[in-house]
Amino acid sequence: MKAKTLAQPQATLRDYFSFTKALLSFAVGIPGVFVYLLQSKEISPDLGIGFFAIFLLALGVCALNQFQEKHLDALMPRTQNRPLVTGSISETKAILIIFGLIGLSMLSIYSVLSFAGVGIFALVVFLYNGIYTPMKRINPYAVFPGALLGVIPPVIMWMIAGGDIFNPAFLSLAWFYFIWQMPHFWLLVLVYHDDYKEAGFPTMRDVLGGEGLARITYIWILFTIISALMAVSFFIPQNTTILGLILFHSIFMLYKGMVLLYKDTWKNKRLCRKTFMQLNLYTLVVIGLLVLDKFV
Repeated sequence: MKAKTLAQPQATLRDYFSFTKALLSFAVGIPGVFVYLLQSKEISPDLGIGFFAIFLLALGVCALNQFQEKHLDALMPRTQNRPLVTGSISETKAILIIFGLIGLSMLSIYSVLSFAGVGIFALVVFLYNGIYTPMKRINPYAVFPGALLGVIPPVIMWMIAGGDIFNPAFLSLAWFYFIWQMPHFWLLVLVYHDDYKEAGFPTMRDVLGGEGLARITYIWILFTIISALMAVSFFIPQNTTILGLILFHSIFMLYKGMVLLYKDTWKNKRLCRKTFMQLNLYTLVVIGLLVLDKFV
């Protein structure tokens, strides 16, 4: 008699969303949209094409990242049910999806930025999948080259809007997005350190300890706020209410982040996750208010 073989689980839409980190990939392009609206004098179809290209590229590099880390994902409770680990998406199908998404993203960005856009997209794949992904397995400082990736969507959309990326106003925005990446990632480390340790990823908590990482994260939140206000100084809101809201939210973020300075807060995953959400909301609100000022 033939031995019975277990059927491979069928991939669902949720599996494909998980494989490409669809929600995260969508969110990646939002800062770029705000930057476009700050620079452009009118809204053209290029805005949608640029956002779509960034979305496709994010889907592709996230999928490639999961392909590269399949064996490590199997070790962490948070990721052990991902479709490549469970087998609901085969490696062959994964490769086709990855090449398809990245290829379509290149064609899309070429239509609005020609070879300059294709070159920047190729740099993203190199930085994320060629440098950051292997580096984070062996070095806790991988966050610094990884933070450069957070600047790419604003760069792309500023260029699409016709802006000069060496303009001091844009450089201040780019610096703000770069600085924000560090506390953003370190708060995730405080939340998911046990998972990272299980898979053998070195983190800054291993270097600084939990208390030390929480405190240095607060310092970088302070740097983020200062960087945000520097960027705001190049786009001074004409509406005093909007300017007041930006200043109020900056002080509020400074205050809420102080929880990281309290003893043993780093052990409280709920508080660390809450601070993570507040920091992300802060970056969104600051740029969103600048855009609102332009149109009111």
